[in-house]
Amino acid sequence: MKPNLKLSISEIPFKSNLNFLPLIKRLEQEIKNDNDYSAQARFILSQIKDYPIFFKKSISPKELTKYDKQIRVLMSFIYSPLELETTMSGTAAPLDDNAFFQSTLNKELEADETKSLIMIDDFSDDQCMLLFSKLMYAYSIILKEYYYSDINIDYFIRYRLDNKLNGLVNHYKLDLDSSYIDVTHKGQLTELSDNDIKKLIDNPLNMDLWLETLPLNQFEFSGFMKFKYIDVTHLEVISSLKTDLLEKASIINPLNFKNLEQNLRSLFINPQLRLGLMALNIKNNVVQNRTDFWHGLLSNSDFNCCDYENSIYEKALRTKSPVIINDLSNYNNIGPIEKGILSKGINNIILTPLIFEDQPIGILEIGSPNAYDIKFTKLRTIKDLMPVFSIALMRSSNELQNKVQATIKEECTAIHPSVEWRFEDAAHNLLQQRVTDENAKMEQIVFDEVHPLYGAIDIRNSSQERNHSIQCDLLEQLNLAKKVFEEAYRLKQMPIYDQIIYKIEQYSNNIEKGLSSGDESNILNFIQEHVDPLFSHLNFKDQQFKEAISNYKNSLDPNLGIVYKCRKRFEDSLALINSCIIKYLDKEQEKAQQMYPHYFEKYRTDGVEHNIYIGESITKEQSYNPMYLKNLRLWQLIISCEISRKTAELKASLPIPLDTTALILVHSQKLSIRFRQDEKKFDVDGAYNIRYEIVKKRIDKAVIKGTNERLTQPGKIAIIFSQGNEMFEYQRYLEYLISKGYFENKIENLILDDLQGIYGLRALRVTIKTGENGQENITELAQEIGLND
Repeated sequence: MKPNLKLSISEIPFKSNLNFLPLIKRLEQEIKNDNDYSAQARFILSQIKDYPIFFKKSISPKELTKYDKQIRVLMSFIYSPLELETTMSGTAAPLDDNAFFQSTLNKELEADETKSLIMIDDFSDDQCMLLFSKLMYAYSIILKEYYYSDINIDYFIRYRLDNKLNGLVNHYKLDLDSSYIDVTHKGQLTELSDNDIKKLIDNPLNMDLWLETLPLNQFEFSGFMKFKYIDVTHLEVISSLKTDLLEKASIINPLNFKNLEQNLRSLFINPQLRLGLMALNIKNNVVQNRTDFWHGLLSNSDFNCCDYENSIYEKALRTKSPVIINDLSNYNNIGPIEKGILSKGINNIILTPLIFEDQPIGILEIGSPNAYDIKFTKLRTIKDLMPVFSIALMRSSNELQNKVQATIKEECTAIHPSVEWRFEDAAHNLLQQRVTDENAKMEQIVFDEVHPLYGAIDIRNSSQERNHSIQCDLLEQLNLAKKVFEEAYRLKQMPIYDQIIYKIEQYSNNIEKGLSSGDESNILNFIQEHVDPLFSHLNFKDQQFKEAISNYKNSLDPNLGIVYKCRKRFEDSLALINSCIIKYLDKEQEKAQQMYPHYFEKYRTDGVEHNIYIGESITKEQSYNPMYLKNLRLWQLIISCEISRKTAELKASLPIPLDTTALILVHSQKLSIRFRQDEKKFDVDGAYNIRYEIVKKRIDKAVIKGTNERLTQPGKIAIIFSQGNEMFEYQRYLEYLISKGYFENKIENLILDDLQGIYGLRALRVTIKTGENGQENITELAQEIGLND
């Protein structure tokens, strides 16, 4: 969609004079200041004092053609020799397109017929965009100079540089520097109120309104403007890749796949790069192609899944980590797959497993014919793309799988084994209906009269811990950066160093008070855009400075480029706890399914929650008895206790000692669950049953009535009820489990404060006894406690 730009004029309405007076004024000031730049300023003025043209108020660019040497001397004050050699930049009259001085790269680009610099336009007319940008930039200077309003313009104009020889594309933004532009006005200055300025800002594309409110023909711009093309290839290409990958058929269509490969070539600056993608995974200890999707470097007609066993591909899938082979020809363990890759002319390869819900679903291949072309330094960039490649592969794989199978997989995914029989029945019915009606749809999958069980193991104060870890890392990085600039300022009193120190102190003071939304991204953007780029220009030989900058760089995570210590400890702690919970749950669930088949699902939050549904409608062949529900309730209590014990034992070995809390919700009313085709998951069915879901979402914040004490506490299990008869049943369970050594000999009977829309909740709470019990046979326990009655 094109922006709705309103611009009626075709030429700039203000006067623009090229001269060097603002720069000369700056040089004279540097001499007066008697600072580090005085000698350079004195030398530059001595070189141009005999040339009156440099002191004129208005100069034609053609007049300057005879003064190349003097202009280069003048420009040495605003360009370093390195900048002239390594950047695409130049100078021109204020807001003019024709440069009178250019860097070496700019000159080479103009003379190179194999490269073309093209504007990327958001509007239908390039000239319209250029004019709009000039006008807006002129207004930004005027508003700042005369109305004390900084509208802080980001770049409007973007370019792409096409290399016709190798097909690589680079992207640039145009950055303008108005430091050496003076703006004056003639006649009475137009008065603008705060509301006038806000109205202009609220209508950024209505340039006719701007011109009417603040006519530009009363202003004159003098001096010169510096411009620079800043490479934003990384940002633009990654954005383009993510957009393309989220499009339907992004990796199925061969032409689209070639476009993805070409974008990656530009991203890695490698015209010979090769891209491959396969839906490989490991199941039952065997490498498999989980769907028919195969777009690998090696053809599936030449190699089967079994050929990938004991290869570098299997290693990547099993470790769930990238495998980098810098020089495949010298690799020690070459098998058929490695030989096949070499035969394709690929000697350097990175294999990245694509992960979906913690399981490998495929392999992303990036190869190059030259050894050491794609090294470990590219892993950060690849990691940024992995989630969207995973999504694209998952979606494309499912689409292909659906087309081939045209059965249950056409309509549903991730079906729990306990209910798979019902989907198979529905799929068979659908196939029969499609014989006479090709538009037939799968019938609704509903299980009526089932009992729900819900439990959660949550990480105590996880949000605060996460924010605290972010806060600590940011403060450390800011303090280390501040030390570098303090040392630099000690050695050379440049105002820019002091300004950055001031900004760092501002950020530090703000986040010491507390972390707000957006603080993290704002600070990291500031460091990446204003701090890190200056480090490459700081080359003091002072020992204290070297130690400061070394301390800063050594504290950064090598892959992320930021201080990532506290956050890593928190994320590692969270991952270890969740892994412990899930591993134990999965193991015990296998045993629980042997008692009586039931639907079970778990999902990660900051902790792990689980839903269970049990009832006769879920089973196909086994008859239901209420004893099975009681067995499952007792099982849920025991595993909640055991998980809490295990996470408590784990606490001492965690990088950050996090506590967990355990919560169980009891709901004695039967309900119905329906498979939601759009969301590919089960959900409760019916308006009355929705209340159960609402209660689940809100009870983790429950507090004891008349106090501020949270119901959930580390080392305890809380069981929430809405009906009194449920409590008597659970009291029997708890009394028995106390006798078995699971809990301390005290049952708290609590009334809870009302939650939003939820009233009359009560709870039992018990303290978990330290130690470890042998896992009891749940059925025997049920019989002993009299659950068969």
